Amino acid sequence: ELFSDNVKELTEEQENKIKEYWKKYTKDFDIAYHKYYIDRTGNFDERFIPDDLFVGYIDGYLNNRAIEPGIADKNYFDLYLKGFNLPKTYVHLINGVFEDKDYNIITKEKAIEILSSTTDITLKPSMASYGGKGVKFFKNPTKDELLNCFNNLEDENLIFQETVKQSKETAKLHPSSLNTIRIMTLILDGEVKVLPWCAFRMGIGKSKVDNASFGGIYCKINEDGTLSNFAYDALGKKFDKHPDGGNFLDVKFEFMDKIKDLVKESAQRFPHFRLIGWDIAVTDENEPIIIEANLTMSGMDLIETICGPLFGEYTEKVLEEVFLKKHTRKRILKT
Repeated sequence: ELFSDNVKELTEEQENKIKEYWKKYTKDFDIAYHKYYIDRTGNFDERFIPDDLFVGYIDGYLNNRAIEPGIADKNYFDLYLKGFNLPKTYVHLINGVFEDKDYNIITKEKAIEILSSTTDITLKPSMASYGGKGVKFFKNPTKDELLNCFNNLEDENLIFQETVKQSKETAKLHPSSLNTIRIMTLILDGEVKVLPWCAFRMGIGKSKVDNASFGGIYCKINEDGTLSNFAYDALGKKFDKHPDGGNFLDVKFEFMDKIKDLVKESAQRFPHFRLIGWDIAVTDENEPIIIEANLTMSGMDLIETICGPLFGEYTEKVLEEVFLKKHTRKRILKT
């Protein structure tokens, strides 16, 4: 329904051009996705990646889905991404076991003691967490408040981290949510490529998270760091200004080069995942900080709705490798 509602029809010439481009890779694709992305971006391009092909073929080829559940556990990012800028971790909860920031096992009482001595805490599910679900915030928590929280946990895998104080520029349109930049990396030809498109994700209303599933919106970041003059929500509704009144054109990011350098280096820690969608916040000192590494299913639709074909200039190389080359079967663990 999403890909057919209020979407302009393509001309016969455009449809033929899309089919001609894709027939050398596969005949099994749905042109409805092209219609949607061309309509929403306002730009015709036969290289848009249909969602069904991305989910069914491309993501699974580029990324090792078999090991993703363990590798994507946020509790281990302090190890995988040691040396990179991450939110400070206070306490880990892994499989129901409490550990301190250095992975030493501690009691529940010790965890409460550590957390009660902090001021701002963000609690997140560390596994299978999507769209901001289960994220909670604590400000100057008391021991009783934390004990009540621990006695009513609905998850055995959680991470307790500092609440990031963000840059004035990323906070300008919606200061109550931590607004992030979605930027994607691709390992191709033995090196990390930073894909050409970036999106700025913003919360709306009283939301403290920027996820589209919580009503958040996203906007294209232009090459010069300015925002485009429109944004969309998860259902494809267009906004010419922020729902809370701000103007997208009033925002400009001067730190995009720092962000690109950060993800280009960070991606080298995850060669099992050649395509990663990074969610990067910017601190009040204008330094990028890694909030999330989406190792599979990295939000391609977000990028293609506001920017253009996901892989840009690398599209043909990716499609040739996925669809035309002989593949070696990935080794997976068997039970």
